[in-house]
Amino acid sequence: MISAFMVLALFIFISACDNEGIVGEGLNPSGERVQTSTYPLTDIEILQGNGFSGQLGQSALGKVDDPFYGSIHASALIKPSINPEDLDEFPSDHNLRLILEFNTVKYGDENSVSEYNLYEINQRWRGPAITYNNPVSYDETNLLGSFQVTDESSIEVDLDSEWVNRYRNYFNSDDAQRDSLYRFEFPGLAVVPADQNNRIDFLRNQTSANDTTDIEVTRFLIENQQDSVIATVPLLDFGTSFERSDEPETDNLILHNTLEQILKVNLNIDESEFAGKEIVNVQLVFDIDTTPGETAPPGFIRPQTQQLRAHYFSSEPLNIASEIFTTSAYAGTVRDSEAEQFRINVSSYFIDNMFGDFDFTPLYISNQLVNGFIYPLSLYGPDAPEDLRPRLIITTINPEN
Repeated sequence: MISAFMVLALFIFISACDNEGIVGEGLNPSGERVQTSTYPLTDIEILQGNGFSGQLGQSALGKVDDPFYGSIHASALIKPSINPEDLDEFPSDHNLRLILEFNTVKYGDENSVSEYNLYEINQRWRGPAITYNNPVSYDETNLLGSFQVTDESSIEVDLDSEWVNRYRNYFNSDDAQRDSLYRFEFPGLAVVPADQNNRIDFLRNQTSANDTTDIEVTRFLIENQQDSVIATVPLLDFGTSFERSDEPETDNLILHNTLEQILKVNLNIDESEFAGKEIVNVQLVFDIDTTPGETAPPGFIRPQTQQLRAHYFSSEPLNIASEIFTTSAYAGTVRDSEAEQFRINVSSYFIDNMFGDFDFTPLYISNQLVNGFIYPLSLYGPDAPEDLRPRLIITTINPEN
């Protein structure tokens, strides 16, 4: 019982020291000297990249002018399958209808009405290969459908009959290369925002393991002349054609979960400072600039970042955004909404690098997960007031004291 009490007391002491400032000292229950020191981080580089924007759980679509994070134009890309489970033939007197399922998350003017137009994509694309800020083109000369949305969770869209007939021809084809021809020759639809829009919506493409109820996803329906559903047609491919522009200059560290920016953090700590000491806790701390939320126009909302992730690699990857997208994070942390900061526990990373046979490798910090939503984040940088700068907080025990 005494041992357990001493461990608990040490943990409480360390937790308290983490918030003390530049240096905090005290004795643990065994009489050993505990010290907490803060090291400002000045060697931070913002790497530019673009994460993948296809085959994600959500697809962004819409247009917004964000005074803090720039303008966004996003079109949803969708392509129906020609192999639904419950239908072998698409009769000529049957129709195809698009069902769009929207997530409740919005970005922009939540009270506005969004208008969308459907056009045919005019280039080859693959969901697993498309990335943010590499837009996919479409033919605006031929309108295939349109609709408006306010707060609806689901929208049904009638489609141009000529486009449906061309789809029907691939569906009913008996060519041995039918599937390949369809993939290469029939690009699918782009759902494009009208110029007056001021909101990003999010289409639900896939269900999640966290869903507690049956959730519908975006799909097509084949209906007979009585509008009875004959077959549900899932999406063969889907994604977002996305462009960001007119980002304002700032001294802050801007991170988007689209992996447009990634922080490369070098610690540059002198290991001689820790001779004879036992390192028990190391935290990487970033403070959040809440100004964007506090000064947003009335009714203007943004999805709020709840997590930062940290990666490290033995050598810098050729494509850092791709590597972060496909690799599990070394560490992560959730937002401390009271302190408005993120604290990432990097103790094992620091100890391994400090006492290993190699120099420190950089830490790569990214925002949330790439899941189709758009999460903007503004962190204070090295030029911020001293108490808001990125920093490393290290707690040690010196047994000799």
